[in-house]
Amino acid sequence: MRKLLLTGIYTLLLVGCATVPPEGASAGASVDEVLAMADQKLSEAKAAKAEWMIIDSATGSKAVSLTKVLAAAKEKAAAGETDEAMRMANRVIESSELGIEQVMSQKDAAPSFN
Repeated sequence: MRKLLLTGIYTLLLVGCATVPPEGASAGASVDEVLAMADQKLSEAKAAKAEWMIIDSATGSKAVSLTKVLAAAKEKAAAGETDEAMRMANRVIESSELGIEQVMSQKDAAPSFN
């Protein structure tokens, strides 16, 4: 029973999180607007030295930098694959924001010699 309950909660969280766009990426935004926002967020992440590497199905099976993911998203948009371009740009936005958040949370980190 407990396993079934945990599976149900996990599924709800997974579905709920998958349908929420990253902060600032509105549902009615055009591809160009979302790509511009992704470019801005990536620049902020680079300035904070917080650019992540991620694995995305559109860029292969190896981790690539967010810069490469954004470049691939722009290529998809130019080729008319707007849904895929939007998905990739939203991943760049989300990963950039998370990278900045990680850097800020660890800015005072120091070794501990207990």
